[in-house]
Parts: sequence; C-alpha cells; structure tokens
Amino acid sequence: MADEKIFSLSLGSQQVTGAVFSKTGDGGLRLEKLERRDFVGDPGDDGARSSQAGEAVKEVVGALKMKGAKTGYVISSFPVLIKFASLPALDGAQVDQIVEFEAQQQVPYPINEVAWGYQLMGEPDDIEIEVALAAIKSDELAEIDDLVQGAGIKSQGAEISPIALFNALRFNYSDLEGTTLLVDIGARTTDMIFMEGGRFFVRTVKIGGADISRAIAKEFGTDFGSADQRKVLDGFVALGGPYADHEDPEIAAISKVVRNSLTRLHSEVMRTITFFRSQQGGTAPSFILLSGATAGLPFIREFFAEKLNLPVDHFNPFRNVTVAKGAVAELAASQGHQFGDLVGSALARAGAVPARVELIPTSVSEARDLDSRKPALVFALVALAALLGCVGFHYTRGAEIANAKAEGIRGKFETLDRFGKEIQTLEAQIAEIDAEQKPYVESVRHRVYWVRVFNYLGSKLQNDLIHMTVLEPLSDGRPLVEDASAEFDAVVPEDESVIDSFSVEGLWRENPQGSQVVYDYFKGLKGDVESGGETFFDLGEIDISEVVKVDAGTGNDRFAYPFQMSLPLPEENQVRFTK
Repeated sequence: MADEKIFSLSLGSQQVTGAVFSKTGDGGLRLEKLERRDFVGDPGDDGARSSQAGEAVKEVVGALKMKGAKTGYVISSFPVLIKFASLPALDGAQVDQIVEFEAQQQVPYPINEVAWGYQLMGEPDDIEIEVALAAIKSDELAEIDDLVQGAGIKSQGAEISPIALFNALRFNYSDLEGTTLLVDIGARTTDMIFMEGGRFFVRTVKIGGADISRAIAKEFGTDFGSADQRKVLDGFVALGGPYADHEDPEIAAISKVVRNSLTRLHSEVMRTITFFRSQQGGTAPSFILLSGATAGLPFIREFFAEKLNLPVDHFNPFRNVTVAKGAVAELAASQGHQFGDLVGSALARAGAVPARVELIPTSVSEARDLDSRKPALVFALVALAALLGCVGFHYTRGAEIANAKAEGIRGKFETLDRFGKEIQTLEAQIAEIDAEQKPYVESVRHRVYWVRVFNYLGSKLQNDLIHMTVLEPLSDGRPLVEDASAEFDAVVPEDESVIDSFSVEGLWRENPQGSQVVYDYFKGLKGDVESGGETFFDLGEIDISEVVKVDAGTGNDRFAYPFQMSLPLPEENQVRFTK
C-alpha cells in the first residue's frame, strides 16, 4: 500500500520538471505523476529566462497540485561550484571545522557570502577521506528560492543535479560492476558523474545543448529560437564515414553541425576520464549512460559508442521504480533520460541515500530556527494565559504570586546579565584569536600557492624546446624584490603588496619551428580560457603581442635565444606579499 506523497521539482536552464512519487510497501518508489515545461530562447539571457522560469514553475506546481507542499528542489550545476579534496581521517568533532577551513581555501568567494555543503566519502578506517564540496553565491540561490516560493512551495532548500543523478544511478544500476560513467548533457553544462562502487566523482564542463543551437544559428544566419526549434524537429547526429547524407541538404547540414559540436564534448569526456584515472586514482569506465534533453538526439548513442569504443545506453532512472499506467508511463518510457534528478531527489526524501549535499538559502535557515523555537514560544503563551486567568480569579493572591515571580525573574536577570558580560568577554577573546590565526591561514595558502603556479606552468610544457630561467612576481607591473640588474624599479613594500602578475623569462633553443614554440606555449595557457577549462592566469582579453617578447633568433648565431612574457592574474588568484 502506498505511503504519503513525495514531491520532486527540478529547475534547469531550459526546462522545469516535476513529479509526484509515493513509497511502496517494500520500501521502493512509485511514480504517480510527471510534468515538464520548456523555455523558449537562449538560456544565456538570464533576464528573460527568470520570468519564463517563474511561469514554468507555477504551471508545474499547479499541474501536480504541489501548492503548499513542504519540499526541496533540484538546481543545475551551472551556478554551483563543485570541488573534491582529500583530508586526513578525523573524528566527528573535528570534521566540520576542517571541512570549513578547506572550503575557505577552495571557494573563490568569502565564505559568508555563499551557501555551501559537503559529502564525505570513503570507509571509516581509511587513512584519508575524500570530501565533495559544493557552493553557490547566496544571492543567486535566493533568486532561485524566490521563484519556488513564489509558486506556492514551502521551500526546504536546494539539492544539486549531479548529486541527485548519482543517487538515482546507484538505486537503478547498483548491479553493474566496474566503473560506470553517466554523461548528463544539459542546456548550458554537461555533468560527468563517475560511479565506482560506493565512490563517486563529478566534473562539469560548460558545453551543452544550447551550444549546438547557437552553432546552428550561426551556420544558417538565424536567431537562437528558430535554430533551437530546428534542432528539436530535424536535428540528429551525422554518422559520417560511409553513411550517406540526408536527402534534404539543410537537414544534412544541421546533422553535421550537431556532430561537430558533440565532437568537442567528446574531447572533454576523454579528458575527464584521463583526469579521473590519473588524479583521482579511478579506473576507466566500462559502461556509458547518457541523460539530459540533448541525449534524445537521434544517433547520439551510436556517436559516443563509436568515439569511446564502449557500450553506451540511455539512462533509465525508472529501471527500479514502479510507474503508474497511462500518459505517465508513456512519458517516462519515451523521455525517461531527462528525469533522473527527480528520482534522486525523491530517494533523498524517502530515506537514506549514499550522497546528499543541501544548499540552504538564508530565508529557509531563518525559518528553521523559528520552527525550532516555536514549542518554547507556545509554552510561554500558555503559561501567560494561565497566569492571567489566576489573576482574574484570585487577584490578591495573584498579585502576591506575581511579585514573587518578579523577584525570581529579577534574580535570573542579574545572573543572565553576568553571563552576558562573560560571553562578551569571550567573544572579544575569540576575535583576538581569529586575528592571530590569520597569518597561519595565509601561510597555508601560500604553501600550496607556489606549488600550483609551478605545476600549472610546467603542465603546459609539451617538449624540451623551452626552458624557464626566471619566474618573477610583480605588483602593479614592478618586481616585489629589489634587483639592481632589473630594467625597472622594484617595489619595496613597507607592509604588504598584492602579487597581481608574473614575469616569466627563459630560453628557447633552435628547432624547425623557431620562436613559434614560445607563441604556442602562450596559446596553450590562453587556450584553457577559450575552451572553458580551469586556468590560472587572466588571459581572456590579452593580446599576445602585448605581453610576449621573443628574440626571433634570425642571427642564427646561438644555441638558444631569450624570451619574456608577462602573465596577469585574476583577482581570485592574487595573493598578498610581505617583505
């Protein structure tokens, strides 16, 4: 017999989905209702998308009769920062403090300006434990939460789509051996979720279905909405090779644009698999699952199977879920790969799940605090009503009782006032300790900072044709350390300065390409920005001629020739330096 209703709501960049589940007698799930509403237009247009999302949420909530329900919701990974870190095994009392310290290092915003959560992974007797951190700016989460509450939902906070998908993956595919990779292709991002036993890993790249629509719009010189509609109606993945093109030249052209866009995504998938194996100690996946609206493109499964040389299938989040008959069953069967996060969210609300990270808006946190105090407030009101009743019946006796209580309260007030002053003293001591620990926190950050600089620069060296001889930190274009041989004046900081760029000097040796190897190295650094990958330097708007000086070596009189480049840092990678 079914239990109480479980509501799930998911807010994507181009669609809102919702579902109603119930528990079955054996502890499983039964899908009762399923709804989906799509947006029109470019998901990058946040102004128009916000109003469309609000209307879509209201429609889904109304269709599922969710108004007034207390539930959370799932948000896409686009506005969320997800990081993984390894920590020494600690007891429960220390975990929160250590994880918060790690979050301060990993999140590029002040910790009091974000909503964040974490999930620990690993076994209790492991030497190290792995932690998955997730954070979103508080104001961005508040905007999303306002949309949900505006539709009549009593918000309980947000879950993250990749985590919800992992829970749905474990629930439906726990029988798979080895490593399974779920590729969830959203509108603005693609999440790659690895499942290896009880362990998971997530990497997000900013490539999605909207990029395909933009490529079609560019190819045919049309607007995004028309291109997106053509993609949905006529789009498929060109098979290439010996397969003949579509008889309609426009549809054939669309299919080739789709294939070219997915080829870029395939490169990111391969890069992520390599990273998972080399940096996370994982094993290569033996099975690939596809989810998300874009995964419904015809022949996309064959495309990835050919490229990855692995078995590929569409993700079925209802594999172990009972589905009601009728239109719900038809929608779940035809487009089930789009609703995995709804299943994962329902599992989290039905009971224990292997991973759970909640992002709580300030308004929800305040409401929870108020709810926790309600019993005490109700009790106080009841006590007050009883006291007033006694006063009405027995005025004289009531006055004596009131006076006695007043004396007792006065004594408690004096006690509490003394405690209050002691608390203020302790708070002042805590503030003093926080000020003392700041240099240690900065020293920890500096310790890993230089390793990150050297590792990043070294990882971009593709051969031994370039040798770096000087790595000079700069502040406002000047070195931080006095150097009599320098061509410009050095900064001599009295207190502290900010390292906002690096000067790199070195030599390139003779080779068939000549000095081009230096420019290729710089393009490699800049390529991370253009591809949307992780980068260390702020090179997005920098022209190579502005920051790179190279001896062209036209004299052909030396074995090696000098070069110099100036590499500016984004604000989040700038550090303070004290002489």
